[in-house]
Amino acid sequence: MISIIKNTARADILKIGKIACCGNRGISIYLHDGGADMRIGIFGAVQQEVALIQEQLQGSSIQKANLIFYEGKLHNHEIVLVCGGVGKVNAALCTQILISEFKVDALINTGAGGGTADNIEVFDMVISTDTVQHDVDATAFGCPRGLVPNMDSAFWRADENLRNLAMKAFALCKEQYADEMKNCEQAVEGRIASGDIFVADSKLREKIIKEFEPLCVEMEGAAIAQTAAVNNVPFIILRCISDNAGKHASAKIAYDEFSKEAAKISALIVLEMLKLL
Repeated sequence: MISIIKNTARADILKIGKIACCGNRGISIYLHDGGADMRIGIFGAVQQEVALIQEQLQGSSIQKANLIFYEGKLHNHEIVLVCGGVGKVNAALCTQILISEFKVDALINTGAGGGTADNIEVFDMVISTDTVQHDVDATAFGCPRGLVPNMDSAFWRADENLRNLAMKAFALCKEQYADEMKNCEQAVEGRIASGDIFVADSKLREKIIKEFEPLCVEMEGAAIAQTAAVNNVPFIILRCISDNAGKHASAKIAYDEFSKEAAKISALIVLEMLKLL
């Protein structure tokens, strides 16, 4: 079980274990023996990214902002699940609703992404250390690329304990779901870069790599991360690689072929994380 320390103005503070260290607008969750169950927000951009979790979630649904939020219990935790749509605006919108309306204690973003590192293959897992918006450009005002003006940093760090849990969950999934995980060779921690573009061009891919050195690219994670961080809510971004973001063959063809399996692998790890929380 884990504890969370958040803004003391919030009424849903869980049992305190240690004092949290808030780095880069983040906040830590801590493993703890005992304490209250958690309310976890889970976001996927498209239906195949949330389907496996939704199948196991028993509960009710409610519509907000033209989106359906599913509430229920999984592994003794209250879950709020949403298929929020593609892109950073949709991701930020859903994240704020999960925080403000549903009062979630932590956020998990699951889905597929395009690999941007030589040691990353299709179906490998990327666990975020931090995220950045690769398409933000306010350099005309003296800001480095990726930095949103008036923000302290371009990079939003994931919760360390959620990262550790994700790595443990990956190892357990490899043991327990041999068939489903047979094509997933490794889980690697590193940076995830987000932008409102499906990266399918090798020149754009290399530009993003040169500027930000991410392990993968996708279209929602950094928006979820920033929204969670400024609200002092712990988060983690998980991506299973579905394509190589245009390095060799068509990224769209690869995505169409591999994204369903990649989405399932990522969802399996989320479900295993819920057992460990």
